[in-house]
Amino acid sequence: MDLWTRCLLGATAVAVLGYFALIYGGCALDERCHLRSCYAHRVCGVVYDTEDPTKAQ
Repeated sequence: MDLWTRCLLGATAVAVLGYFALIYGGCALDERCHLRSCYAHRVCGVVYDTEDPTKAQ
């Protein structure tokens, strides 16, 4: 594998990790934000409680 391919793979990895850190890490800091689970109990999104002022579960 040449240097250019390694650079592109590294940049892709940084972009993907940065995306998850921004979305899910930001949600972890907010009390009204929680992860939504889908089929087979996998996490598939973020849900933000806007109506209920209590903490999300």
